[in-house]
Amino acid sequence: MSIIPIRMLNELSYCERLFHLMHVQGLFEQSADTIEGTMQHNRAERHRRPSDVGDVTAWGQAPRSLTLGDEKLGIIGKLDAIRVTDSGLWEPVESKHSSAPSGDATFRVGEWVLDGSAWPNDQIQLCAQGLLLQANGFPCEAGRLHYRGNRKTVRIQWSEDLVAATLATIRRAQELESSAMPGPLVNSDKCFRCSLNQVCLPHETMLLGGLTDGASKLRDIVPSRDDLGTVYVTEPGSRVSKRGYELVVQLPTDERLEIPLKDVRHISLFGNVQATTQLIHECMSQGISISYLTSGGRLVGMVHDLVTKNIHVREAQFRRFRDEEVRMHLAKSVVRAKILNQRTMLRRNAQHMDASILAEMSELAKRVVRSATASSLLGVEGMAAKAYMAAFPQMLRVRDVPEGEILMNGRNRRPPKDPVNALLSLAYSLLERDMYVALATAGLDPLFGFYHTIVPGRPALVLDMMEPFRAIVADSVVIRCLNTGVIQWDDFYIGPEACALKPNARKRFFQAYERRMHETVTHPVFQYKLSYRRMLELEARFLARFLMDDIPDYRPIVTR
Repeated sequence: MSIIPIRMLNELSYCERLFHLMHVQGLFEQSADTIEGTMQHNRAERHRRPSDVGDVTAWGQAPRSLTLGDEKLGIIGKLDAIRVTDSGLWEPVESKHSSAPSGDATFRVGEWVLDGSAWPNDQIQLCAQGLLLQANGFPCEAGRLHYRGNRKTVRIQWSEDLVAATLATIRRAQELESSAMPGPLVNSDKCFRCSLNQVCLPHETMLLGGLTDGASKLRDIVPSRDDLGTVYVTEPGSRVSKRGYELVVQLPTDERLEIPLKDVRHISLFGNVQATTQLIHECMSQGISISYLTSGGRLVGMVHDLVTKNIHVREAQFRRFRDEEVRMHLAKSVVRAKILNQRTMLRRNAQHMDASILAEMSELAKRVVRSATASSLLGVEGMAAKAYMAAFPQMLRVRDVPEGEILMNGRNRRPPKDPVNALLSLAYSLLERDMYVALATAGLDPLFGFYHTIVPGRPALVLDMMEPFRAIVADSVVIRCLNTGVIQWDDFYIGPEACALKPNARKRFFQAYERRMHETVTHPVFQYKLSYRRMLELEARFLARFLMDDIPDYRPIVTR
């Protein structure tokens, strides 16, 4: 029998799917409520004074907080505050960010009736604390809930119904640890206040699973974009560190920049840039990832926390990616989406486009579906890539190219030999970085893919999943930068065997890439607006859900 953290009993009472995501899969996302609750909790910790009443032989005074566990009950947890009454009874005290209910009516949980002056999930969490105190020899008959929202304190007595409901919740938690993830709540108002609504994706899951008729309007509860920023440090000899709650960037020129860590989602370090151990530890604790790239922009490594204990998703990934039918199905899906998105880019941006090329791309997308082997699929993808890259210059409107110079000569790399390929390679590295973060956040192993060959050190799944986004994200940034003059011919170092972007121009390119990732567009399936960065995360989560049989199929995004 496993030991359940008492905090998870609150989540289970609120929603069984939330419990499974947080406790079984180890997923967590901050929300405005959780951040505010943490801040208020920390303020209370700093100013709390221990009681001077209690068992002096055991403690001298009641402790500020106490961590207790009991194997028989099967729970463990930290009691943040304890109150000892004049009669010597111990009472756990729990503070909540929300407001207390009116208390006009009782609550029914299963077959049990609970007090109406506090929310049922809060009562069950508090009662579990009381049971822990009793099991460890401390007399306890009641506890207190303080609701900060309406500044109301409620005393909850351990009724027979409350104790029975709490014990039943503990048993259910232990059952769910070895069970499949429960289905989402149906049209519940709880979803709007849930910190994991963008991970749970309740209505989206039901829509993709065919559990709705498709006529009802999709509830727009997923945040349209992540308002946190990405920090790029490219100046050789720079040093990034932590000071209090600030990210400090020290440039070789002695210029110093300070950025609140709460506003940062990712840090990209290019070339000879140093990061202190203290900063790395802080970033891992806050879920801020760090990428290391060469001075030329090639991704060489990532630093992130353990991300998730969600071994279940990785186990499903390893098991199902060994199934040739599953691998082929996923591979055909991403290649088809890639070709259709390339066709859309040509249709939207190319000047005097030959209709036969668009027709060829459409036919190649159909041939993908008919491909029977991985080698034939590679052949179809190669033909589409050749046609697309041959037509790529028709999407460019650059007028400052010196006579005799070449802006683009097909697709070339390692190293790129012309300005367009230099920009494409850099844009693909940034997209690779962002897709890596999205997959790791969803609990997937970025190195174990279904289409690209498994090679030590190569993030095969990242390369698989970024295929549909190459044209609509990376290529789009390159086209926009060149056509609007953000990047010009003089912004490149051009040699006989290589071409690279100059430092100042590279900063402008990073800004253009971030603007693209921050743009919101209408999702072709769900019809609400999302940023491209949020779409990457959504794609990673839907792949994980498909692998865990939460949805019947994975369909990559195809823009219109």
